Amino acid sequence: MDAKKTTQQEIAKILESAESIEAVNSPPFFKDKVLHKLLEAEEVTPQPDILAWFVPKYQIAALLVFAAINFAVLYLYSSSNKQDELQTFAESYNLSISDDGSFLN
Repeated sequence: MDAKKTTQQEIAKILESAESIEAVNSPPFFKDKVLHKLLEAEEVTPQPDILAWFVPKYQIAALLVFAAINFAVLYLYSSSNKQDELQTFAESYNLSISDDGSFLN
């Protein structure tokens, strides 16, 4: 029960404190000055965006070109890697063709 009484007293204090607020007089032409500054801020021309031309259709095209180049490089690397692996396998089991061409050494 005490909690309700103290809560009500606190609420009453807060509401009474709002009554003590006094009106503040603003300087003459304050509103005009503020509105003038706001209009000046809006008139500032934005700087041109450097990548404004890089719209989504160009982004997709660039992505596709990049992906195609990557796939081509991976294909060429894997095919050259297969040749090296085959050569290494043949050399390890002495299956490679030697340049000597003679069996009588």
